[in-house]
Amino acid sequence: MLNETNRAVLDAILDELIPPSEDGKIPGAGALGVADFLPTAQAYAPDPAGSVQTILDAVADDFVALPRDEKVATLKRVEAAQGQDFETLVRLTYMGYYSRPDTRPYVGVGAHPIHPHGYPVDRESDAMMDELTAPVRARGKAYRDAK
Repeated sequence: MLNETNRAVLDAILDELIPPSEDGKIPGAGALGVADFLPTAQAYAPDPAGSVQTILDAVADDFVALPRDEKVATLKRVEAAQGQDFETLVRLTYMGYYSRPDTRPYVGVGAHPIHPHGYPVDRESDAMMDELTAPVRARGKAYRDAK
């Protein structure tokens, strides 16, 4: 269970993982409330609350007041020391943020569910496909024929 201080620190961490846009039109993960998603993510991580608590324990309560460069440096130290828990937090933050219907229009997809109809995807131009596949074609045959 997060107390008020821990929640503020977690929101500040989340806003560093997915920061708001510079113009303020797209909220960061903390401001959007992704912290509410994290404890409910047992289907995606064995102990999401434990991973979050490990990261919070590794960060000082004054994290919120730190300048951005110090926040980044702190999170890099925490990532190095608590790699698995930090990776879990990052993955769940992305899942919680980008699964919200209200964030999808910011990245160019509709707010409707992905299934059953999906999103319209324009076909790549022939020139783009040529450019994308050129290295593979230039490499030549990289397999043996089956007999």
